[in-house]
Amino acid sequence: MFEFLTRRHAAPAEIPLSEVRFTREDLFVLLDGCDTGMFANGEFTIDFDQLERRGIDPWRRDMAARLSPTGLVDAEGAPSDELEIAIHPLNKPGEVVDDGLTPQAAGEREVRTVSAVFYEGSGTAIKRLPGRRAGFNIVPLGLEAEWDAAFRLLSGIGALCHAGKSERIVSDVEPRIGESIVRNDADWLRSFCADHGSDGSALVDFAARLSSDRALRSSKRYIMSADYRGCAFDRSLGFLIPQGNSESFKTKCAYAFPSAGVFLTSAGAFARHGDESLTEFSVIDFVSEGALLDYMLVFYEYPEELRRW
Repeated sequence: MFEFLTRRHAAPAEIPLSEVRFTREDLFVLLDGCDTGMFANGEFTIDFDQLERRGIDPWRRDMAARLSPTGLVDAEGAPSDELEIAIHPLNKPGEVVDDGLTPQAAGEREVRTVSAVFYEGSGTAIKRLPGRRAGFNIVPLGLEAEWDAAFRLLSGIGALCHAGKSERIVSDVEPRIGESIVRNDADWLRSFCADHGSDGSALVDFAARLSSDRALRSSKRYIMSADYRGCAFDRSLGFLIPQGNSESFKTKCAYAFPSAGVFLTSAGAFARHGDESLTEFSVIDFVSEGALLDYMLVFYEYPEELRRW
């Protein structure tokens, strides 16, 4: 009698959500634009010409026809309660962690396989399926205590093993850091560390171990995170586009060696009030506590010791 007071599509889906294939277009419709990590849809993946000519209604109709039998959307493409809860973080100004670098130009190969967004206590990942235009899974990451293990399972990254003691070495961007680590140039590394308040023993030991340990070298992963909290996403084109437009916006791009507890990180933050772009700086971290996501979700202010004004 009072069916109109309830959602038409509140029943659980017949197929587990994490097993359902979504296209880029499906996610564009469901998220009303780009996901926060600009993984499924971003500057170089959206067909703007088609979008301008036809709008999103054809994409919505196609999605409804394919996915309504799963129970995740209704005949008009409106998401079920389960799906709506799962996608809620994915277009919000939260924190993003990706298992690779965001493409910087059209035609550049996408190397990421997972993009996770964390927002107000909820976390959901988009997982790219193997194969050209194979689509994506939407994977809720569970309770906050489960986020790290869930993200690592999806991305194939090992658990973080802790370094013997914590140490952080901060500097301006210096390409010779990576070059000297790869060459196991102990003299240069000691000199660099001495200039930045470290005795250099941890970094020199790591470089020596890296040069002789093939398993450690092969364990290297590139992980990127960004803090959009406080940002206002753009809707001027009629759909949502994430923007790092707050002075609280920060980034981390890390070569991670989880089995050693070592991160070689390029961090970004606004150095001065009124700056229009981030200033990058280098951080070498030896991490002795916490999990992988704990590290990637801690963002750095621009270091006072690097200010020269």
